[in-house]
Amino acid sequence: MLVTGATGFLGGHVCAALAARGVAVRGLVRRAGARLPGGAVSALARGLDDIGALREALRGAEGVVHLAARVHVPSDRGGEAAFHAVNVEGTRTLLSEAIAAGVRAFVFVSSVKAVGERSEEPWDETTPPAPLDAYGRSKLEAETIIRSLAQRHGIHAPILRLPLVYGPGMKGNALRLFRLVDRGWPLPLGSVRNRRSLLFTGNLVAAVLATLESPSGSETFFVTDAEAPSTPELVTAIAHALGRPPRMLPFPTALLRALGLAGDLVARTLPFPLTSEAVDRLATSLVVDGSRLVLATGYTRPYTLTEGMRLTAEWYRARGEGR
Repeated sequence: MLVTGATGFLGGHVCAALAARGVAVRGLVRRAGARLPGGAVSALARGLDDIGALREALRGAEGVVHLAARVHVPSDRGGEAAFHAVNVEGTRTLLSEAIAAGVRAFVFVSSVKAVGERSEEPWDETTPPAPLDAYGRSKLEAETIIRSLAQRHGIHAPILRLPLVYGPGMKGNALRLFRLVDRGWPLPLGSVRNRRSLLFTGNLVAAVLATLESPSGSETFFVTDAEAPSTPELVTAIAHALGRPPRMLPFPTALLRALGLAGDLVARTLPFPLTSEAVDRLATSLVVDGSRLVLATGYTRPYTLTEGMRLTAEWYRARGEGR
């Protein structure tokens, strides 16, 4: 099995889970000497346009889990073309070479951003996509290419759309929120009334395995934890996992948005956690319905939100954070 993005946050979990099931795992990496979990071996490639390296990496592989991508970050200035080159053309090249190599399964890890940014009612796979940024548009275009090539060549090609993923090894906003809660910062989130779908790494890995093993799983699926907590509920779950009291202040949402706008100005020169983009994620709803994956493959979620937070907190403490 070839795993792209093998040294990333999600790639490490997927490599370890596949190896634990006795699967020979090859991880596509961009630097020599990269260490992979679970006994996975590395396959070196400059990028997804390195045809010779891709062909060598795909030799003898029965399946591919494609996690590598140019990801969305608030400070990204790469523009549409940069996302298109990696997420669209890179995916097209990888899948074309996988088909030529006789690969039987190709799991593509996409994002809810391929559909949009907010949803008051749960999205399902029939929801018309309306991505709002270059990352989301590139993921949606890649999905279209995968579906077309998979149908033409008869390859098993599940597409998994993920919300925010948390768990051991996480970075970015999820880790920042853990740190703020752990340090006892009084967060101005007590008045927020929303719902956000999340995904624990252990539930993601189970979804990858379910789609690989189920012949009926060659579709597009949202993947999510069973719970969709509000932001105050999420902060409370993190605090309990860390053994901290949840500290939140009631704060009008309109004022919270004003603080985000002020944060945009500060963030131009200094690191600042509260920007308009951060407020959007914390104050708005984004809920997806993961039932189609369950019905199509028999997928079951091994972890609840409480269990996922507990395991994440154990990792957080083990790496020397906080106490």
